[in-house]
Amino acid sequence: MDKVAAALEVTRTDDTQEVVIIHPDLKPDASGIGRLIFSPRNARYLANLLVEHAAAAEAEAIMSDEVRAGNPTLAFAPAGKLSRRNKPRD
Repeated sequence: MDKVAAALEVTRTDDTQEVVIIHPDLKPDASGIGRLIFSPRNARYLANLLVEHAAAAEAEAIMSDEVRAGNPTLAFAPAGKLSRRNKPRD
């Protein structure tokens, strides 16, 4: 679990690979709407956390799908080797 601005929590569910945002004390304003207001820095941090958690959740979902399909092994490049796509350009 990661925290943004010491109050907002970003995490994932254990069983459904979904990303969860938790605010322990979100209260509606005078118009009855609960608002989350971020500084630019905290907004970028939240966005990055959401992208990281989404990528991890997607990877877990793919792995789960592979196991259910009877193909529990995925091909990864050996440690220290760069894929063609990630090699520096000359």
